[in-house]
Amino acid sequence: MSGTNQRTWQQYRVGHLWVTVQLDPAADRRSLEGQRELATIARRLITLMDGHGVPTTWAVSDPAHSAATALILRSAVDHELAILGDTYWVGPTAGRTRFARELARRVSQARTAGLKVTTLVPRVAAIDRHIDLIVKQQISAICAASGLQACRSPLLPRALHYGVWELPVTAALPVQSSWLFQGGWSTWRRIRRAAREPGAFHLLIDVPTITQEGCGAEKTIGWLMRRVAELRDRGLLHIETLGRASTRLASVPARSPQHSILRRAA
Repeated sequence: MSGTNQRTWQQYRVGHLWVTVQLDPAADRRSLEGQRELATIARRLITLMDGHGVPTTWAVSDPAHSAATALILRSAVDHELAILGDTYWVGPTAGRTRFARELARRVSQARTAGLKVTTLVPRVAAIDRHIDLIVKQQISAICAASGLQACRSPLLPRALHYGVWELPVTAALPVQSSWLFQGGWSTWRRIRRAAREPGAFHLLIDVPTITQEGCGAEKTIGWLMRRVAELRDRGLLHIETLGRASTRLASVPARSPQHSILRRAA
């Protein structure tokens, strides 16, 4: 991020929280029974976020055909639908042609269905090498979970090209633990710190992992969202989707003009 963007970011004297939820399992881990359990948990999580008024980025493999889409659209909360990228078309061995085809298909079908889709949530490492294809599909926000385990400090959003922002994940839930709150307390302390300093915090929730961890994981998330909502109500924390964040960040003027990075897909 340039010095100009750095200074502008620090002018926001309130903490910022982004919550991203991965609703679908990886392509090679799907089963009919598993899909039913995921759908049940997804409904409960959507109800939870609605109840606390927490705008959330819901990442699904195909927004135009996801069973969760209708529930999310009926919400009075300003949620966002995002594309969840599997390794078979986003991974390093997938190639540019497959990435271009699969991204274009998902974006086109979503927008034909009247859905506004501007965020990509890849399961794999950074996808900077495909940035021109992302720009072409008018994606403005990318969730970045790579390096999550290696870095405990909050990372600032990173400007890529042409209004595309990469928003690094700060922490993920659930985590494997025998304790009731399964990482919730440490996550809460870090969010509270982001509100106090103030700073930014990006929480990633993985629904397929919740099915493995049991009801304790859901209780942890519910406990955390209640406290997050309290900070928001006290005016100490601003909660927004990744799409909203990228729109706000893109309003910062760039220090120097950006050059074309467009290349052929094949």
